[in-house]
Amino acid sequence: MSSIETSVFPGDTPSNGNGPISPQSRRHLQMRKDILRAHPQLRALSGPDWRTALFVPVLLALHWGIAWAVSDSNLLVVFLAAFFLGQFVIHAAGALVHETAHRLIFRGEKAKLAFDLGLETILGSFGKQLTYQHEHLSSHHPYMGDYERDYEHEDLCAFKAREMLVEGQPRLQRVLTVATLVVHLLPFGFIISDEIFPRLYERLTGRVSRDRQRHIGSTRAPAWQRRLFIGWSIGVNLVLLAAFGWLGWLYHNWALSIFLGKCGISNLGQSLSEHPGDNEEVPTRSTYGWVNRLFFNTGYHNEHHTFPNVPWTRLPELTKTAPEAFTARSDRSYLGCWWDHVRRDFATSRRNPLQGEEQELRCPRAGTS
Repeated sequence: MSSIETSVFPGDTPSNGNGPISPQSRRHLQMRKDILRAHPQLRALSGPDWRTALFVPVLLALHWGIAWAVSDSNLLVVFLAAFFLGQFVIHAAGALVHETAHRLIFRGEKAKLAFDLGLETILGSFGKQLTYQHEHLSSHHPYMGDYERDYEHEDLCAFKAREMLVEGQPRLQRVLTVATLVVHLLPFGFIISDEIFPRLYERLTGRVSRDRQRHIGSTRAPAWQRRLFIGWSIGVNLVLLAAFGWLGWLYHNWALSIFLGKCGISNLGQSLSEHPGDNEEVPTRSTYGWVNRLFFNTGYHNEHHTFPNVPWTRLPELTKTAPEAFTARSDRSYLGCWWDHVRRDFATSRRNPLQGEEQELRCPRAGTS
């Protein structure tokens, strides 16, 4: 058996000491073995594609061009630009963060670092892209569907607190849903929300809204790298402020804030579309169509989890060559998934058995944990 059929791709072998991969991740490993037996020529698709780096200056020019265009406008224009344009430019750059996390652009450390700093010039994430890269590889890929170890699952106590209100006081929960959306539309709203709403849910339900027994255990970037990216982001913000004034600076941070929050339509919608959570036979869904032209084929998610060493430029070839294997499609668009999430009071798509159980031990009364 060729080594490419077994555990050679990022995410196949856990790097954080958390034990064997999850059943859902094992399912993708088996899919890859089966596909390669039927289509051995697909082995040639693996490996980085350096040409992806050419999109960084394009996205930077687009993002800063919008910042320049709104620099002499007003708050309403800045908001509209951030909501209807900026969040999607940020999403496109985020898709490239996903590529570099898997080393699908450059393998070498120096070249990868330079590319990541280029993305940080667009994102100004204060190193959060590094957190994503490590969590994505060491938590999500090997432990997909496992609440205890897959960071993409919603905190269980937050889920149970919201469930209590949905079932007991649905009108109050609807008010909180609308209030959350309003706050997330503000600049830095997702940060403000994280300070307000967990405390509010604790007060309303009498139970803690954070699962302190859960320890994801993902790897982390070295301290020097985190400091470098934080310093780089500070520099980016100063350049934005100097070059485009406070409105241009605000446009960037507002777009980033919307992208990261509940009003990040494509970002949140994509996340909701990808994994049903408790389906071990068909753990991952793909979204096809025009949206992949904007977000570097990240809609080919089933293909990516099965062949995580294939860059975005070659993912469509997998579907074309093995259509019998890649049949799991999301039944809604990103917008449809997002809207369903909102109208159902932020109902999660990533289900797990713990959500259906009483959780008084993990989520005790507030003040007793």
